[in-house]
Amino acid sequence: MNNQQKKQEPVHIKTIISEVLKKYSHNKKANLFQITEIWESAVGSTIANDSRPWKMTKNELEVHVSNASWLQQLNYMRNEIIHKLNERLGEQVIKKIRFSIAHLPNQQPHK
Repeated sequence: MNNQQKKQEPVHIKTIISEVLKKYSHNKKANLFQITEIWESAVGSTIANDSRPWKMTKNELEVHVSNASWLQQLNYMRNEIIHKLNERLGEQVIKKIRFSIAHLPNQQPHK
């Protein structure tokens, strides 16, 4: 490296991924990365431990849950979750949520 080249400060991978997803997202209003970032603050840590935003298509969010009990519970909470997410996103981006049972990696053990 010659003296004219400046060293760049390290950039956290989270920042890089966020910028790339914003640039190439099909839905410019919100993308899955943004929703994932606010998920726990919207639903709380207990629910977040047993659920993960999985896919955003147009105005529908697909969320994976750990078991049938959570599937049923979150279906009852559907409208409240949509409201909280849209409130944090600052606009009415999510109109529907669909829940499905799936294996959740990095799930914390229940205490």
